[in-house]
Amino acid sequence: MNDRSTPTSSPVKMHNKVKHVLDAYRDGGFTAMHEMDLPFPSLTAVSAITGSAFTSGVLGHWVLTQCAANLLKAYGSPELVAKYHEPLTDGRWTGTMALSETQAGSSLIDVSTKATPTDTPGTYKIKGNKMWTSGADHDIYDNIIHMLLAKTPDNKISLFLVPKSIVNEDGSLGERNDYTINGLNHKMGCRGLSNCYWSLGDNSDGATGYLIGEEGKGLHAMFLMMNEMRIHVGLSGALCGKRGHLESLQYAMERKQGRNPKTKEKETIVNYPDVKRMILTQKVFSEGALALCLLASSLADSAKTSDDDKHLLDVLIPIVKSWPSEFCLEANKWAIQVLGGYGYTSDFPLAQVYRDNRLNMIHEGTHGIQSLDLLGRKVAGPGFPILIDRMSKSIEKALQSGDDETIALAAPVKSAVERLVDVTKKLGGVSKAGDVQLALANSHDYLNMAGHTVIGWCWLEMAMAAKSSSSPDSAFNQGKIKAAKFFMAHELHKTEHQAWLLNSLDDTVLKVAVE
Repeated sequence: MNDRSTPTSSPVKMHNKVKHVLDAYRDGGFTAMHEMDLPFPSLTAVSAITGSAFTSGVLGHWVLTQCAANLLKAYGSPELVAKYHEPLTDGRWTGTMALSETQAGSSLIDVSTKATPTDTPGTYKIKGNKMWTSGADHDIYDNIIHMLLAKTPDNKISLFLVPKSIVNEDGSLGERNDYTINGLNHKMGCRGLSNCYWSLGDNSDGATGYLIGEEGKGLHAMFLMMNEMRIHVGLSGALCGKRGHLESLQYAMERKQGRNPKTKEKETIVNYPDVKRMILTQKVFSEGALALCLLASSLADSAKTSDDDKHLLDVLIPIVKSWPSEFCLEANKWAIQVLGGYGYTSDFPLAQVYRDNRLNMIHEGTHGIQSLDLLGRKVAGPGFPILIDRMSKSIEKALQSGDDETIALAAPVKSAVERLVDVTKKLGGVSKAGDVQLALANSHDYLNMAGHTVIGWCWLEMAMAAKSSSSPDSAFNQGKIKAAKFFMAHELHKTEHQAWLLNSLDDTVLKVAVE
């Protein structure tokens, strides 16, 4: 929708259909679903339908807004919540997360934006610059509420609410806050959501901001929004993958090319083994990723009352964010390939879907950053043993099922889990011995290995659910079972090479000359 008409700046103007879509989504009650205490997996399932239809980031306005509202509700003062929460949740205003800066990138400790307290408790004047802020400005709704990181005079990072327009005591909008949109980042895809670089306090002693939580604990608070966004980014990757899968499947079922060697009639290309391989690869990546995101959303609910689930979600977050982003982009590659030359043109949506999906490997922590977080911190915590225990219980259930096909599916998952445990112990030992750089040198492969293992577990669970359903022979359930078999045979075995590489402690990337 917005792909061929990108936003323009000064002020930011969006394609006229963006507001139409956002209004329809809000007026249909979808934004209010978050206030109905529905389970997070239910909301994720709804997003799976709407998000795959709009891959260009349009609905990212509402995702950011809801995450900002949740952050405000969790850490904001009663006064801030009373003034700002309802306009965010009912869709009158939108929200953002303003973290990065040009010189800082993903290293948030290096942000330089300054917040100086005023005589009014909780109110600050903020000066500095922000970069890569999605939805930082638009001409769609009246106000934009930024969740912004800045350093207080003690040089500690704190969290602030910075409105586009100051809100009066009666809830009406007052004067425009002192920040300036300096320009747009012209993106490769996701053009339904603006991305800006902007400055605060150019025309005064600073833009007005309000402290959320305690001074110096901004990053701790912001991780609530960041982790929620990481689930949404993983989900976006999964949905782009599924969109590509369905588009290419429909094309392959209609396109006739070549001849059937027996009948000599023109053949529909979906019947060719290599086309089936490309379509099945998309299916196992996108549906496996969706299952992982549904699991994470379920854990996000249960983590409120279960420490085990909280720890399990913590170790899974880097995988949830990164595995779908990388492998569903791979799925989009195969979707384009199914269409051949047509897939590379704008006559079909796959080129845009690929470009839209490419962002997901970058924002909310790159694949490399997530892999360092997983291997360098998360697997050393209490969540990793819980993950291994949960997977092992599923495997044992499958092995005791008495069903030969289920047992055959469980065997490679069991081996992959054992490899993951062994590699983790070895790399952990190297790190404890003092060579942290060597232990983390190939963390990218570790994340992919862990991700494939977890997705193998998800596919085992889906296959067991299909077999135990009231209609195991239906096309849907047989599709799940056959897809699980395909993943075990074509993908899960890749963890063998990854384990070999990681166990070898290969140091090529450490020692290769930068010249």
